[in-house]
Amino acid sequence: MSDKSRSSTPLRDLATYGRGRAVRLDNCDYGGDIDIHVTVRAHTGCPFAAEDIARMVCDNVEFYCQKLDYRLYGYCLMPDHLHVLLSPGDSGVSVAKWLDSFKSYTTNRFMKGGGQPPLWQRSAHDHVCRLGETVQRVMYYIADDPCRAGLVKRWDEWPWTKVFVEL
Repeated sequence: MSDKSRSSTPLRDLATYGRGRAVRLDNCDYGGDIDIHVTVRAHTGCPFAAEDIARMVCDNVEFYCQKLDYRLYGYCLMPDHLHVLLSPGDSGVSVAKWLDSFKSYTTNRFMKGGGQPPLWQRSAHDHVCRLGETVQRVMYYIADDPCRAGLVKRWDEWPWTKVFVEL
């Protein structure tokens, strides 16, 4: 898309995931071979502080990446939000589809365990990795979140961080 077409599109007409405020580029489903840092927040509180819920969410990050043929570089589940670095690769499956499948399943499992819906906020924040942003650099930023929050001294001490690339 050219800069001209981007600037001529009224902001209200740009697409979003769900009813959130995260603006997406025109005609872009983020389904190509691009690396994307997705952040999804819990609807309220810190539900992922509970070990059983945290384990279920982490297991399903990996499951849905495998099921939808996504490349997963790693993730970090904090008490109130999730960071995932992934790529649709050649799957042809949009990030919106990955998010919908993942959030729907984990919410249903959460409710079956007695949790009150919704589990997740409606939207998600994504950041397409740009030129000069290596997967390792973005993954280190994600993995270091528990350290910045004062939860651990080293990123590899946090039980809900998994990294599939060399840092």
